[in-house]
Amino acid sequence: FFCLLIVGPQAEAETVLFVPIDDRPVSFEYAVDTVTAANLEILTPPVEYLAGRNRKGDADKLWQWLNDRVKQADAIVVSADSLIYGGLVDSRTHDFAQYLLEERLKRFEKLKVDNPGIRLYVFNTIMRTPQASSGGVEPWYYEKYGPDIFLITALRDKAELKGLSAEEEKRLEAAVAAVPQDLMADWMSRREKNFKINAGLIELAKKGHLNYLLIGRDDTAPYSQSHKEGLAITKLADGLPTSKFTSFPGADQLGMIMLARAYNDLNWKIPIVQVDYALGAGGTTVPSYEDQPAAKTINDHIIAAGGIIMPKPQKPDMILAVNTPINGVTREAESIDNIAWASYATRRFAEKVSGHVDDGKTVAVADIAFANGADNALMRELADRKLLGSLSSYSGWNTASNTLGYAIGQGMMARAMSDDDRKHLLAVRYLDDWAYQANIRGQLYQEVIYPNNGNLMYLNELEPLVTEKASEKIKLFAERNLEDLPTSQLKVHFPWNRMFEITIKTKE
Repeated sequence: FFCLLIVGPQAEAETVLFVPIDDRPVSFEYAVDTVTAANLEILTPPVEYLAGRNRKGDADKLWQWLNDRVKQADAIVVSADSLIYGGLVDSRTHDFAQYLLEERLKRFEKLKVDNPGIRLYVFNTIMRTPQASSGGVEPWYYEKYGPDIFLITALRDKAELKGLSAEEEKRLEAAVAAVPQDLMADWMSRREKNFKINAGLIELAKKGHLNYLLIGRDDTAPYSQSHKEGLAITKLADGLPTSKFTSFPGADQLGMIMLARAYNDLNWKIPIVQVDYALGAGGTTVPSYEDQPAAKTINDHIIAAGGIIMPKPQKPDMILAVNTPINGVTREAESIDNIAWASYATRRFAEKVSGHVDDGKTVAVADIAFANGADNALMRELADRKLLGSLSSYSGWNTASNTLGYAIGQGMMARAMSDDDRKHLLAVRYLDDWAYQANIRGQLYQEVIYPNNGNLMYLNELEPLVTEKASEKIKLFAERNLEDLPTSQLKVHFPWNRMFEITIKTKE
């Protein structure tokens, strides 16, 4: 039995300690801005303790910071990747001995035992299995052997689940021969350490030392080592209810989802969410970089954030409108297919969103029709219908799960925000996901990076010029498309010295 409470503004601020997965804006700054707008006090470690592009995270200093401030907190939301390895990239590249990792793992139990009244929310990742890699965020050899390593694990996973054809057997044999055995052993040994840590976290959850455990599957695929380990982790967690544990694709959004759960728990809320899909494949879509249908991922996110799904509730606390590709295939947002011409399905989806807004409902839009950026056709429709400033949240960045985490998390906290704060958060997402990721980033490749023989992963001496051009383009985009949103104090920079992500500020 549980009580359903309508989401509304909270009476007084609670304090949350937050240790993010690293210092990227989507992991750190944007999440903090959201929670602050929802009237929670959020305390974070000094940025120099966190993992950065050219800086390893310091797990021991993060633990010291946490222990020094635990008495101030009503809830703690922490990345186990940071507190055990130093950060997300560190979890893929470290050389820590297993005994040290186990010692750090034990600190979670001590933290809870010494502070039994504290709500402790922990998120961690299963190591990713990318099809390729660049930019120094994997072991050095993944640049050369990554595609073969991915293929080996994908075919081995498929062999266990379905069997292989003769042609696939030959491909597997060739890939195994192509990767030096010592390098494959190094990669698998680090994964084994990661798996043991995740298994240990599950044991802590079973013993009641964690209020919630969320394990993400970073950069996975229907057949991959990440998928295989995900199945094994789920089996280990058998017996843990969804009120205590879940696992789903993604990494960068996990902190936002756990912050949303902390917000809901602290305010005794269980938001009722209605999910509406665009016409076509809808929830059966299996997005790029993921290993399960979108409908399951959406359900998992909502439950992990502390809500429940109801098909047609009389008074939903939030409507999650999910823009999916009509054929179920998510292409890249930078592709030539991402044009501003709206199909019948897109127009119908925008009409549905408009109807909900006109009815005074809280509407969050998760734009997962494309990977790594917004759907230009949808955004043009929403802009033309004057809906951009009326949504509770919008997201359309990176993977589908990254998008869902932000749309759901910001959407659940939106009613606690002032109108001005909500619009600032919307403006950031529109300028990041729609302006930059779906459009301006590709323009900068052609106009700045390639003509100057630049590198997408290391801007270096081109960073001032790229920043200047990006700022000009984003400001012009805001003037033309976001006239009803607060964008007059725009500031732009590239926090990780690469083109992939950008930091956008709409106020001091």
